[in-house]
Amino acid sequence: MALGSGELLALTGMMGAGKSTVARVLAARLGRQVISTDTMLESRFGKAITRIFAEDGEPAFRAAERAIIERLDGGLVVDLGGGAFCDPSSAARLLTAGRVVFLDVSAAEAARRMAGGRARPLAADWETLQAERLEKYRRAHLTVAVDGLSAGEVATRILEAL
Repeated sequence: MALGSGELLALTGMMGAGKSTVARVLAARLGRQVISTDTMLESRFGKAITRIFAEDGEPAFRAAERAIIERLDGGLVVDLGGGAFCDPSSAARLLTAGRVVFLDVSAAEAARRMAGGRARPLAADWETLQAERLEKYRRAHLTVAVDGLSAGEVATRILEAL
């Protein structure tokens, strides 16, 4: 499952899994640019994710997210929003454009990691969302259990597997 130089490396999983942090570590180790779909969406809408959900609604957010994923070029490390890989069109695109890694985190670990952090509009429904999304996340090329691991350790496991 070697990663080609023109392939995307996308990280998926629930909020609190460490996607953003691990993506930065991987990008540095691979000499690649890192892209955050949530950051791109905030830029596109001109406001924070919480306001996008409140003012524009989740359907508008997901449509814009899908459009961003469709235009991603190879050779990037992509930090996906938690629901991005659950969209069938986005998942199909990502699975053919490169390698998708599911960062599997427990509810307790995610809660610890998110404590005191930025506002997340869907955090209150974490366990329900995780139950709904788990089967979709498992379509990823690789799953890495992240509880108790540093971002560097997770990145090493990903690179060794790829």
